[in-house]
Amino acid sequence: MGRKKIKMEMVQDMNTRQVTFSKRRTGLFKKASELATLCNAELGIVVFSPGGKPYSYGKPNLDAVTERFMRECDDDSDSGGDEEEEEEEEEEEERGKSRPKMKKVNERLDCLKREIEAEKKRGEERQAKLESAGDERFEKPIEKLTIDELKEYMDKLEAVHGRIQGQANKMQASSCLVFLSGDKASVE
Repeated sequence: MGRKKIKMEMVQDMNTRQVTFSKRRTGLFKKASELATLCNAELGIVVFSPGGKPYSYGKPNLDAVTERFMRECDDDSDSGGDEEEEEEEEEEEERGKSRPKMKKVNERLDCLKREIEAEKKRGEERQAKLESAGDERFEKPIEKLTIDELKEYMDKLEAVHGRIQGQANKMQASSCLVFLSGDKASVE
């Protein structure tokens, strides 16, 4: 059996979208790793999930790649001479310039993180409202529910448990990746 061709448009179902994002993110990071290994390339990727959670991959690490990128951008915009004294002066100026730029980048990153957290909270509140909508019958004591209602209630609890377990697995995998990337950075 061959693979089915997938139409390139946004996935409408939120659960399917999250699964698609997870699988494709893994594939993207794998391809990036292969490129870095085969070509000895330094690269960095930052991806935000549909839920707003950031994921990153960097070789040797994302901070080093970002710093190099910022330096290269500065180098492209500057025009320098060929004399050694001018180069040394430029390097000193560059070090002085990069600190404020990095500070701005860090401030922007902090701002984005706060925005992401706020969006996450809003999303969780809306998700909770959606999940509880129309289930007022489950607010009565369990003893008063019919067999059919109990079965439906159990199915809903199992679905929620599955989503929680999936999220816990993703968080554990993310923390392992962060831990491993920290170990690689300390080794290099």
